[in-house]
Amino acid sequence: MNKYKLIMIEQGTINNPVKDPLKLKAIQEIKRLFTKIDFNAEVVPMDNSIKLKELLISIKGTPLTKEESEIVEELVQ
Repeated sequence: MNKYKLIMIEQGTINNPVKDPLKLKAIQEIKRLFTKIDFNAEVVPMDNSIKLKELLISIKGTPLTKEESEIVEELVQ
């Protein structure tokens, strides 16, 4: 599940000696957006970064930042 993978990315970023505050902020925003998804009612394209980004943009109401887009790409890999 990508929620688990997102937590792993977050932990890796936190434990990195060179902390990236923009990446941590992007991870927090993606986690927040995931909480707004009803996984029982909506098909979430977890294997397609373009469609996942489109879904997150529609939830967020604004374009994803560069860092948020990079996190989505990392999640889909």
